[in-house]
Amino acid sequence: MQHSQIDVRNNTLKNDNQNEIGYSNYGLGFVLFESMKKYDSRILQYLADTDETDTQGQALIRSIRTALKLKEKGITKDDIVSSCTYNHKNSIIPFIASLFLGIKTAHFDPSLSHLDTIHLLKLIKPKIIFVALESLPLMEKCLNESQVNTELVVFGESEKYSNFDEYLDPSTDEDKFRPVVVDVLETAVIMFSSGTTGLPKGICLSHYGILGQISNKVMKLWGNTRESVLLTYTTLYWLSAVFMVLKSIVEGCARVVCKQFDPAAMCRLIEKYKITSVFLGPYLAYDVLDARQKNIDTSSLKYISIGGAPVTKKLMDELREAFPSATVLQGYAQTEASGMISIFNVNDPKEVELQTIKPLCSGKVVPEYNWKIVDPVTENVLGPNERGEFRYKIVYQMNGYYKMDSSSAYDSEGFIKSGDIAYYDEDNCFFVVDRIKEMFKYKGWHILPAVLEEILLSHPAVKEAVVIGIPHDLDGDHPMGIIALNKGYKDVTPEEIELYVRQRVSDNQRLRAGVKIVGEITKTVTGKIRRNDMKKMVLNGDI
Repeated sequence: MQHSQIDVRNNTLKNDNQNEIGYSNYGLGFVLFESMKKYDSRILQYLADTDETDTQGQALIRSIRTALKLKEKGITKDDIVSSCTYNHKNSIIPFIASLFLGIKTAHFDPSLSHLDTIHLLKLIKPKIIFVALESLPLMEKCLNESQVNTELVVFGESEKYSNFDEYLDPSTDEDKFRPVVVDVLETAVIMFSSGTTGLPKGICLSHYGILGQISNKVMKLWGNTRESVLLTYTTLYWLSAVFMVLKSIVEGCARVVCKQFDPAAMCRLIEKYKITSVFLGPYLAYDVLDARQKNIDTSSLKYISIGGAPVTKKLMDELREAFPSATVLQGYAQTEASGMISIFNVNDPKEVELQTIKPLCSGKVVPEYNWKIVDPVTENVLGPNERGEFRYKIVYQMNGYYKMDSSSAYDSEGFIKSGDIAYYDEDNCFFVVDRIKEMFKYKGWHILPAVLEEILLSHPAVKEAVVIGIPHDLDGDHPMGIIALNKGYKDVTPEEIELYVRQRVSDNQRLRAGVKIVGEITKTVTGKIRRNDMKKMVLNGDI
């Protein structure tokens, strides 16, 4: 969209949003509290690992008791409450309880690296961490090395630390409990960048921003009726999980809770719980397709949302074929925006058809955004089909980075610099093609890894692919492809793959550093490639 077409929004939540979400001026805690009372008898969580159900009312009581315990311990809005746990019945309770009290939360993922965990502990210095037994050794080691003084509370039995069950003891004050009123512009949740191109940053999201995004009409595919049942495998470390939890509470619908991703079991979960909406990273989606059993009824599935990493036309086509009842959409979100930036409108048949016609498109930018595509060097605003950095403004965007100078995140006009290379076409369809930090140059030519990765993935033998730049004294960087193979292609050689790419690209895009075949590409839990990790392994001679 050209700069002249950008409209300026006023700085208030829309009235229709306020009608959909009561108490929006009081903060997230009030919204959740009132929703859980309103929908108290509805199932909030299907606990797949134990075959139990958990209602909104039952979760509300546990959240109130946990909030009272946190208050009794003297934890205030100046502190940070954290968790490090896989998904289970009580994994969301400290999160909800903290919001009731206006306390900021920041969550760790059990699969985080040792160095990332230490970095984040030093950054946020949480007052208390609710931790799963499986994650206890990691957290103990990292707390010791970071010298951060934090109380640990364990989900499970522990002789050394408090047990979370102690937080669920009845209290005489629970019937008269009410959540605190907060300034909605204050930070509610500190999320972390994925750390795929550097150490994670703490992204401060306000009550106002999160409420605005979860009430956005484009989010209807993530629960809009009492019958909606949602599934994602991510933990509260990821924005997708935060949204699923909040949407299920506010809309009065259910979510399926699993400790770990099991591709072979996902279709059985869809059949058993009549799941309507699924969010998957692309590599999880590949695994589901590989493990899918065709004699299972998945007709309840209405939406499959793909995001977090680039997709291929093959993946989108195969998902539509495997799940014919579902609309398959690719969305684009950034944590700094507090949520979704672009996606096709599922209520508009023409837009749904566009996703089929343009499978690599990330939809249309949500109307609330002011946005532009610019040349990152000259800052000139670009037109249709011109690739540049995507930049945006929205009233729901982040408060900034926690304990960091955030000025470099914005341009001179106050637009957030996404760091993503993108373009839009004549239909205003939006395409994200690469990360600026992942681009490199060969003899002055810009090399977009995603373009070469798409070609690699089009080879029938290639299951996963990443392209990195290998430093060269004269040329800048030489492109190298790192691939993992599909089953049945063990005889494929690196030279064969390199030739396949060479026949499809210009001379400056050749994989001059060759191709390496590995057993697995290192990724985050949501399927984002850890490009830096793969490059370090190559440079260190580990692969």
